[in-house]
Amino acid sequence: MTKLPNIEQVGPQARIQAELVRLESQKKEFWFLIVFAGVVLLLGILSFFFPHRFWNADGLHVSLSPQVLFVIMVAAVLASLAYVRRDIEVRGLRLTNLQQYLASQEEQAASMVDAVTNVFTRGFLRDLLAGEISRAERSNRSLALIMCDLNNFKQVNDRYGHLMGDYVLSQIATILKSCVRGSDYVIRYGGDEFLILLPETDQIGGEVVRERIRIKVEEWDRSNRVGDLPISVSLGLYLHVTGQTPDKDVAEADARMYAEKEAAKRAALTKT
Repeated sequence: MTKLPNIEQVGPQARIQAELVRLESQKKEFWFLIVFAGVVLLLGILSFFFPHRFWNADGLHVSLSPQVLFVIMVAAVLASLAYVRRDIEVRGLRLTNLQQYLASQEEQAASMVDAVTNVFTRGFLRDLLAGEISRAERSNRSLALIMCDLNNFKQVNDRYGHLMGDYVLSQIATILKSCVRGSDYVIRYGGDEFLILLPETDQIGGEVVRERIRIKVEEWDRSNRVGDLPISVSLGLYLHVTGQTPDKDVAEADARMYAEKEAAKRAALTKT
């Protein structure tokens, strides 16, 4: 059987884990130093009490006595050991704390993304929208919001089950992401509703995005029709007004979406 090559892990967590492994290796080396220091200390003690058995006066020419020299050596080794141990402990503590912080950040990031649609969750909306409003007012730029609601989605769930409903939601979310820029945000507001934030986008730009979404959803529905239920979207476009709260902005976009939905219902009834 061919052995598969090792795949190098990347990212801060992998690098921290590798550093922790190196620290464990250093701890093992530290114990070797302790053994070495112990041997030196033992020799120093023996030479202190039995100098004639460990030293040849004719072979060692130093100004210090052998006992003093050994004491200096032992003190230097012990000081080095103490420093190395402290450095390892401090680095290990810092790395462990950083690893815990990154893990908590990953958990927080995971909670910001909806598992079904792979877009931001509603829990991320308040801080995100407040920040975009502040930036828009500070730079005197437009900020557009589009509330998107799926038509006939309840019937999809009722007839074909929630798995099919999740599939439709994920497909629509993919379409929404394909219709906006990388600097824009798609958020699952709840159920079958999505909120799109378009920084630095005026009324004309918002209308372009809204029409693009409508066309792409119609194209998807023609080739992916769920039974005999046509899937379409109602889209409410609203531009932020200076001084208005995030909740008010969302409510205005939501009201426009429902107005469009009701208008479509009335038009359908008129045709029949």
